[in-house]
Amino acid sequence: MDMVGFWEKVFVTFFGMAFHMATDPHQVSNPRSRAYVGVGAFQMVKRTAYAACGTHRRLAMEVIDDVMLGKIIKLGGFRSGVAVAQDAVSVRWHAGIGNLIRGVEKNFFAGAQFSGPLVIAQSLSLLAMFVLPLLGMLFGHGWVRAFAGISVLIPLCFHIGVDIVMRVSPLYCLTLPLGAFLFIYMLLRSAFVTLRRGGITWRGTFYS
Repeated sequence: MDMVGFWEKVFVTFFGMAFHMATDPHQVSNPRSRAYVGVGAFQMVKRTAYAACGTHRRLAMEVIDDVMLGKIIKLGGFRSGVAVAQDAVSVRWHAGIGNLIRGVEKNFFAGAQFSGPLVIAQSLSLLAMFVLPLLGMLFGHGWVRAFAGISVLIPLCFHIGVDIVMRVSPLYCLTLPLGAFLFIYMLLRSAFVTLRRGGITWRGTFYS
């Protein structure tokens, strides 16, 4: 992922960490696991598997069709895998934080299945995982501080791993709470804008 500037790196590295934790890409190649991954930036599928799974006709009304393509391929019984491209394939997701915020507008609420309660639950979960332990470590005492410290250390280590793979400074792990707040804002904004408009706009076309 090509990232320019502080805010792109804050969000994209946090998103990469959250994506890794949510999808468990190491298990995608395990035929006994239901884990799947789909990434629209680069997704390679054999024609035979694509046809057998119903092609994009089956995904015609899916907003996050790249993710769902990964799902129907995996659940269709075909082999799947995830690879880190490094220099082989690169892309800048969106130029600048403003474009990133607008760029995920159609996807985040769709990823929450257009469910308001699920958006709230996801937002509270992000706060519980990435913000509250930091407060517990700073203001708690005794065992509370110790457990909070462990709860802070685990995602920091995940973040450092993502930073190294994405070739940014491991010090970006310190932006973890900032990335969480930014992600929550994007999620809530996606839900609010979609509900207010009564649908999504994609490439200049409105879909109710």
